Amino acid sequence: MDQSDKNDSASPQVTTSKPKFDKVDKWGYAICFGTIITFIASIGHVNSFGLIYNDFMLETHASAKSLTSAHGVFALMLAVGGIILNLLTKKITLRTGGLIGSIIFVAGSVATIPISTTNQLPLTFGVLQGIGFGMMVPVSYSTLNYYFVKKRTAVMSLCKAVQGIVLMFYPQMLKHMMSYYGLRGTLLLLSGISLHTVPGMLVMRTAEQQKTASTAYEVVGLEILEILNVRVLRDVVFCNICVGLSFVNFSDLTFFILQPMLLFQYGYNKGEVAWCISICAGADVCGRCALAVVSSLVPTNTRLLYYVSSFCTLVLRIALLQARSFPYVSCLTGALGVLRAWLHVTSPLVVASQVKSQEFPGAYAVYMLAAGLVNVAGSPVIGLLKDLNGDYVPAFYGLALCCLPCLLLWPLEYFLKNK
Repeated sequence: MDQSDKNDSASPQVTTSKPKFDKVDKWGYAICFGTIITFIASIGHVNSFGLIYNDFMLETHASAKSLTSAHGVFALMLAVGGIILNLLTKKITLRTGGLIGSIIFVAGSVATIPISTTNQLPLTFGVLQGIGFGMMVPVSYSTLNYYFVKKRTAVMSLCKAVQGIVLMFYPQMLKHMMSYYGLRGTLLLLSGISLHTVPGMLVMRTAEQQKTASTAYEVVGLEILEILNVRVLRDVVFCNICVGLSFVNFSDLTFFILQPMLLFQYGYNKGEVAWCISICAGADVCGRCALAVVSSLVPTNTRLLYYVSSFCTLVLRIALLQARSFPYVSCLTGALGVLRAWLHVTSPLVVASQVKSQEFPGAYAVYMLAAGLVNVAGSPVIGLLKDLNGDYVPAFYGLALCCLPCLLLWPLEYFLKNK
């Protein structure tokens, strides 16, 4: 964070006159609002995939591998969306690129409604929604980074906290939607909700109305390494950060996607599963609010916080696999929700702390590509572990081990740098 703040304080935008800075700062609140509704409308239902598709998977005799593969493709397409955004914004504004992404995302959401098997999810959810969301995320984070410098962690935490408050009610809402409208009706309503990404992207502008991404970073030619920013790839520390973040990201995403399936295997009913998801979302909000308060009062080392959260996550996930009673599982799920909040809030900030502000879009695209490759490679393996054993527990042990690259490589880097 210190390095990021130094970089931002050296940029022309931050050193503008006092009146202009006040004006920019006020519009930053609109950016926060746009970011919140974009994330809610696009991926608010992802943690409830088990509630939405569990009965459908049983009816169609689908394997767990098909569901995990869809999320693996989604993660990879996030990076593809970032690359497409980098190419498009040589000629258009970031906001326009984000709007194009929202249209692609909505198209994928609508295309999911008539699916006849989960094997079609890698295309509708994975490819279309992945590319669309991948184009919107860098626009949101880049614009937030532009408006907020000193209080960046606090602002990000508050945005995620508001997002989390809404998502607390999502599992219960989806449970009732499935009861009243069935799978197709629920998917139709989710498609309507996805339309809110359009106004979310419309507010994404900077003080210079027509600022394009090419004024913040240059892409020379169409070669993919140049699109992704060669300079950051030469930074060993940045590459190590990407590896650690990518494996923890994969582990976190897949864990909460499959947790409802694990709870159904434990014999929980839909109401109990929905409550566990809601408890996790509520704890997530508490974690974001706590981080917002703490980071606004004292300097926060985001990378250290991410590391400690990853270690505690590993320990609590192993403890969760030993539990069966609802109170115990609920408490552990809540604790994991707090840790998940810290992981989500700090991950883009860890990337931002290592690169210059104008390099963030390209650097974040590199991270998303790394995360996507890990997800594509790891998702089928996790699904296969479940299908071969007929049990979700071995798959969850595999997900716990995915935290190790971060927990082992980051201390190694610290030791070598300070040797």
